[in-house]
Amino acid sequence: MRSVLYLVRRPPGLAANESIEMMLVSGVFEQPATVLFLDDGVWQLAAGQDASRVGRKDTAKALGALATYGVEALYVHAASAAARGIAPRDVTLTVDWIDDDGATRLLHGADVVITD
Repeated sequence: MRSVLYLVRRPPGLAANESIEMMLVSGVFEQPATVLFLDDGVWQLAAGQDASRVGRKDTAKALGALATYGVEALYVHAASAAARGIAPRDVTLTVDWIDDDGATRLLHGADVVITD
């Protein structure tokens, strides 16, 4: 089965919710899926967000469900997080922090890349 890399580059919002739903579907169908948060997508990992205040689904809860669906390979681009003031202590999900070389390896190792 082909492996999929989901690039999460946008902050929480409607596009993020749709991307997370695709990730969950990959898990349901046991498709090998990896998720890389980079650029403004790292904001989705920041703790303490309350999407209900603006009438949106809570992406943190949906992201927390990924492991239940078998999507456990979650990575955050460390430079993107640092540029936005997000440190490991600010992230509630279990993610691996990677550098530029690690992100490049993920991109080249995937059969399919889907970005939000």
